Amino acid sequence: MNAAAAPLEPGTPAPDFELRSTPSQMVRLSEFRGRPVILAFYPEDWSPVCSDQMALYQEVMPEFRRYDAELLGISVDGIWSHLAFAKDRNLHFPLLADFEPKGEVARAYHVYRADDGTSERALFVIDAEGIVRWSYLAPVGVNPRRRRHPARARGPRDERSPLMRATQWESRLTLPVSEDRDHVQGLSDARVTLVEYGDYECPYCGEAYPIVKDLQERMGERLRFVFRNFPITTSHPHAEQAAEAAEGAAAQGRFWEMHDHLYENQRRLSDDDLHSYARVLDLDLDLFGKGLAEHVHADRVHEDFLSGVRSGVNGTPTFFINGLRHDDSYEPETLLMALQRVAELGEED
Repeated sequence: MNAAAAPLEPGTPAPDFELRSTPSQMVRLSEFRGRPVILAFYPEDWSPVCSDQMALYQEVMPEFRRYDAELLGISVDGIWSHLAFAKDRNLHFPLLADFEPKGEVARAYHVYRADDGTSERALFVIDAEGIVRWSYLAPVGVNPRRRRHPARARGPRDERSPLMRATQWESRLTLPVSEDRDHVQGLSDARVTLVEYGDYECPYCGEAYPIVKDLQERMGERLRFVFRNFPITTSHPHAEQAAEAAEGAAAQGRFWEMHDHLYENQRRLSDDDLHSYARVLDLDLDLFGKGLAEHVHADRVHEDFLSGVRSGVNGTPTFFINGLRHDDSYEPETLLMALQRVAELGEED
């Protein structure tokens, strides 16, 4: 039998455990009593999905620290695998080995997949008193190149708790589209607005790039497209600088031309490459170079990134259709059908 149908219910006391974080150090959940804890179960080190998942958590560590929250990653991998994985991915939070007895903690939280011998991808928010307040379960083994994982989040929306407001992972845009701040293609009164949170070095975003172009052509004036930055720098070391380059081009009125250059040349994103694209676009090279060197546009990129985190972006690319996260496949026909369905509803209104 595979994993249980649902993770532990909110309101349940979190099962205590003690797992190894290094060959000589154990971590016990109850040691963090008095602080909120986030448990991030994942299937295995090194897989592309888990690598991006852990990298994203590393990126948002400042948000967790704002609420004095401790993040613990848990999988059935051995401790030596964890140490190598953390070093390679530049992760600075504990990865715990649920190794022997295999999956004992994952079983206690109802997120163990017996058929595969791994844990599910699951999240738990545990409050300072040790009570599960929110849980999330995502399917394992879905090809991220073609699907976004539908959230199965459980738990009350406790508006009194600032931690819950920060980590609800809502499926609705928290930062509305603005013609004044956003990068927009299409009419402001288009029936459908498609927002993408993307990373210029992400291979899946590279695959989505021509799909979006095709959708724009097929939908015509019914579609407005918005792009926002979501660089996962732990996995993609050139992504942040590429995003800043796009914003630098935007400051000179050439955002979309730079956006296209970056996606069409994903394997060439060094500083020299970025300057060569600026030259091709006939930008003011001194102004562009100064912007990159002094990270003039880093705040804008970070603002996009945090808006994505607070809207439920858990990987790239993530799409929103009229403000709601699209949790189905982004294969061309599937995404087109979703856009057309929303457009038809607009026509009925």
